[in-house]
Order: sequence, then structure tokens, then C-alpha cells
Amino acid sequence: MTHASLKKYQQVNKSSAQEASPYQLVALLFQKLLDNIATAKGAIAQKDYAKKGAELSNAIAIIGVLEASLDFKQGGEISNNLASIYLYCSEQLLAASLDNDIDKLNEVAQTLIPIKSGWDNIPLDNQDKVSF
Repeated sequence: MTHASLKKYQQVNKSSAQEASPYQLVALLFQKLLDNIATAKGAIAQKDYAKKGAELSNAIAIIGVLEASLDFKQGGEISNNLASIYLYCSEQLLAASLDNDIDKLNEVAQTLIPIKSGWDNIPLDNQDKVSF
């Protein structure tokens, strides 16, 4: 797991991240990831390229944390598929940053939203089985 990236995220949302269960922590990461993308879109529109760069850098770091948390032994094909999606999203975020391409940011967000939705809909009885 990329502990440096996780610690950076925890510093931003220290109280909520420290008190979060593994399930809640992943949910927070997904939300922050989508927030970073949305903020980067606004920064591009406002031609604030430093802010865009910082937001997309944070988004890529969060994707790295999510990817590093995958359990390929237990997750099998699902983990492999998620790893591929995360790699694709990271590559698209980098390309969007280089080209200031809001459409690519929209594409990444639309790719991640169903994954976040699936995560958010894990039944309460199974949330305590999540490890991170």
C-alpha cells in the first residue's frame, strides 16, 4: 500500500480519516477523488493551472492508494479488472492535465462513479469484512 499517499490524504481530512473504518476510508477516498476531478475541471475553466495540477496530482495519488489496496489473491478477476480501470483512469488524468481536457476528466469521473456507487451499496452486514 502507498502509505505516503494515504498519510497525505489523512492530513487533509485527519479527523474523519482517523475515525473511519476501512469501508468508510475507501468511501472517503472515492469521494475525495471525484471532488478533486470536479475542482480540477473548475480550475481549467478558470485557467488556474497550478490548482488544476495540484488537484489532479492528488487524484492520481488517491487512485494509487486504491490500487495498492486491492487484494489480488482474494479479489481475483475483480481486483484485476479494478487495477486495469485504475491504470486507465490515472493515464487519462495525466493526459487531461497535459491537454487541459475537461472531456477526459468527465470520462474518468463517469468511469469511477459506478465503482463508487457499487462500493456505497455494500450491505451493512458486509462492510465490516472490508480490509484496507
